[in-house]
Amino acid sequence: MGERPVPLNANGREQVNQLAKFLTTRSVRGLYTSPVVRARQTAEILVAALDVPVTVDNGLTEVRVGQWEGLYWKDLAEETARLDFYAHPQVARPPGGETLHEVQRRATAAVAQACSDEGAGSLIVVSHADVVRAILGHYLHIDLQLARHMRIDHASLTALDLNGSEADLLFLNFTPSLKGIP
Repeated sequence: MGERPVPLNANGREQVNQLAKFLTTRSVRGLYTSPVVRARQTAEILVAALDVPVTVDNGLTEVRVGQWEGLYWKDLAEETARLDFYAHPQVARPPGGETLHEVQRRATAAVAQACSDEGAGSLIVVSHADVVRAILGHYLHIDLQLARHMRIDHASLTALDLNGSEADLLFLNFTPSLKGIP
């Protein structure tokens, strides 16, 4: 999908509503979101339940895939650049797109900026699976190629306890509903 304006479907809205119910039991001070439509719709549902301020941050946007935008992965199965994107994600660049290392730089800058806002409670970042993996890779000192093996489902919650450039992983890919667990 890339940055295309693909909205949440009914299943996606239900998943986010389940997440919102779970998050109402937590102390949250703010929410930062990707500008991509599906992320903004997710943020709107969460903000309605949590009554916290929302900030749209371009640093949290989906991976820019350039000429691959709107194509299916199966259409690119034999393309060398796609194979490299998984084998060498820190340096491989989709035609007209960005590397995951570039994604990591912009996304971690967005997280650092969000964390500079003082206050009690957690911050929520609404973004995309590869962006979340890039953030995790940075703070947990995990190579981007290895980070690609982390499963990040739609409307899942991953939490870090940040302390400067270090972090503790509190949980990964939590979903309040057990529907997605095999």
